Amino acid sequence: ADAGLALPLHHSSIWLRNAAGYHFSDANDNFSQFYFGGFGNNWIDRGEVKRYRCISSFPGLEINQVGGRRFAKSLLELNLPPLRFRRVGGPALYARWLRPALFGGALVSDAPSLERRWHYTAGMQIDLRLISLSLLKTTLSFGAAAAWDDDFNRNEELMISLKIF
Repeated sequence: ADAGLALPLHHSSIWLRNAAGYHFSDANDNFSQFYFGGFGNNWIDRGEVKRYRCISSFPGLEINQVGGRRFAKSLLELNLPPLRFRRVGGPALYARWLRPALFGGALVSDAPSLERRWHYTAGMQIDLRLISLSLLKTTLSFGAAAAWDDDFNRNEELMISLKIF
């Protein structure tokens, strides 16, 4: 369940994105777990740019670092207005805009030991839209996030991704 609100600043918004799940199979079966971690972007990508919005993403952790049969996740996202460019580049390759987003979230899940664990994340992603050959849209994304748990064990993640077309 997602809910968003436009802010008075042009082209900016704030979103609250929530998800929850429960798996009914055997607790000892690894396939009965939900797994979370990472931005989810690839170095060279063709998927969605803002993958930190996906249910299985949790920036700051390694991919699939946290699992559980039950989970609840909430992410608060602030999309700031884009910085538009008029003259950056040439006819073969030029920049259109740069759009920042800030986010923070929490995840509660039961570990394989059925102990409830809380994890938190805070980070940002900056997307730079490039146009090549006056037609082809490409997005270069940079992201940074930190995640920590109840015991203040901290992880950090950096992300660079190039979405082609």
